[in-house]
Amino acid sequence: MKTSIANVVRRGRTLHFRRTVPPELRRFVGRRELTRSLGTVDHPTAKLHAAALYVASERLFGAVRATPMLTDAQLARLVQDFYATVLERENTVRLRAPPHDDAVSEIRGAYYGEIAAKTRRALAGNRLDEARVITEAMLKKQGVICTDLAPDDWQRARQAVMRAGIDVAEALQARYTGDFNHEPRDKLLRETLTASPSDQAPPTPTTSVPSATTEAMTARPRPATAPLLSTVTEPFITDQIASGAWERQTAAQARATFRLLTDICGDLPLRDYTRQDAGRFKEQLQRLPSDYGKASAYRGLSVAQIIVRYDGQATAGRTAPITAKTIKRHFSALSALWTAAEAKGEVEANIFVGFRFGAGKRAVEERDLWETTELATLFASPVWSGCASETRRAEPGSLILRDEKFWLPLIAVFSGMRQEEICQLSLDDIQQVEGVWFFDLNARDGRMLKNATAARRVPIHDELIRLGLLDQVVQLRGRGETRLFPLLKAGGADGRLGHAFAKWFTRYRREIGLDRAKLVFHSFRHTATTLMHEADVQTAIIDRVTGHTTPGETARYTKRTTLRQLQAAINAIVIGVDLSHLHKNFAATSNKVPVARQP
Repeated sequence: MKTSIANVVRRGRTLHFRRTVPPELRRFVGRRELTRSLGTVDHPTAKLHAAALYVASERLFGAVRATPMLTDAQLARLVQDFYATVLERENTVRLRAPPHDDAVSEIRGAYYGEIAAKTRRALAGNRLDEARVITEAMLKKQGVICTDLAPDDWQRARQAVMRAGIDVAEALQARYTGDFNHEPRDKLLRETLTASPSDQAPPTPTTSVPSATTEAMTARPRPATAPLLSTVTEPFITDQIASGAWERQTAAQARATFRLLTDICGDLPLRDYTRQDAGRFKEQLQRLPSDYGKASAYRGLSVAQIIVRYDGQATAGRTAPITAKTIKRHFSALSALWTAAEAKGEVEANIFVGFRFGAGKRAVEERDLWETTELATLFASPVWSGCASETRRAEPGSLILRDEKFWLPLIAVFSGMRQEEICQLSLDDIQQVEGVWFFDLNARDGRMLKNATAARRVPIHDELIRLGLLDQVVQLRGRGETRLFPLLKAGGADGRLGHAFAKWFTRYRREIGLDRAKLVFHSFRHTATTLMHEADVQTAIIDRVTGHTTPGETARYTKRTTLRQLQAAINAIVIGVDLSHLHKNFAATSNKVPVARQP
């Protein structure tokens, strides 16, 4: 050659293109250099052809960087990690578990035998998608994002994990026969790995570029993708809070939902998720235990790993699976995100609508009411009969403190008001019209109400007046207070005044032996509603008292309910517990009424 041409060499009389493959790509391309005959001895022609091949090789390297391929060594490392991880964690659980009899061993051994058989049938039928979740999790652990893989490599990875899954199940089955020396049969599990894939020596270079590589060299680079789920969720959550659509507690739950979707289906642009991904998300959620986010046994595990551990537990005594109501809540958060994205043209459709979640519990079934015997136990306990001190409220003594701990359960059972509605009461909310004292529930001063119908007037039960509630208001006004329960402090994600009280009340009722399932503070509301119903109070009036919307035509035409009607409904609440030992002097109370702000 009289003049040097970049990436061109002479072999014999013919000129050839030659370019070294970057070291980090050699394990994917399969060679150290790319070579191709230019079919000419003419230098100007060779220069033009070489320039075109240089551009093509740049595209090839770009495509390889954007779409990494799995080597056999990587596959072996993937499945060996999977095999070792499952067996190690199973053994950790086993070492902490109590002894069990032969019958349990036989049942668990049979279970893993069936898992092996089921996996073998799925592999035979090429149903590789059954290994999707665990493959994604293991690839992620290896630093590989499954969506970056070429389709064939993604298929190979799932097939390899499924093959290893048979050996995993058979090894676990063997352990329940006492055999802890089970040797895997799959060749990838038996392969000896001495170096990481990047250290593997590349194949011997060849003298030409095969046709498949030539096609890749002329392929167009993959277009840039839209923002990932993980980058768009936080701005969306911020907007939901700012608009008032979500409270902070709802936002915190939504963050957990978005993390679950990323764990199960990968971190993708919204437009890349499919209806099948939504279905897979639902299927995986249904297999989670209800305590997956709290139990220490699941801490730090992926969804796939939690499911494996949960499935391996004995049925007896196992935590119940996640409820349909919780799954529906997850889908509601995702549907809100997709609806917003659809409106902006970022996705074609909302893939999270149209799913069915089974028959949920009716409101009446979600919580129980307080039975008369339980109310008697509660109001005979130290808070109302005498406690040891302010900090030892569950211990018997002579001290009765008429603070929020004393009043909240009483007001709740004699009014049907919600916990936060009571906690937010100001002294100005204690009002009187035409001789009827009532709580004025409103959204003034930034107070939170559940909905529009929650703004209402709730007459104060005669028993609360006999217990000295109006005296309490007089005393608080004398001290310059503005709130009925000034000691309550905002807490929790949404700054609720009842946050700390709710935790205390749960502890307290358990300490005094009231630990029945579904019996909570909100059960007072059920009790009040039920007692009014049993006293033949009209449903529409009960709904006005409790802040519910009454269905039906009659409600559409009923525009007003008088305070006297509401007062009669409230006083129909008779709990069947004698509280006379707590009564103030009724005559004195009647003569010393608080100064009420007139509406």
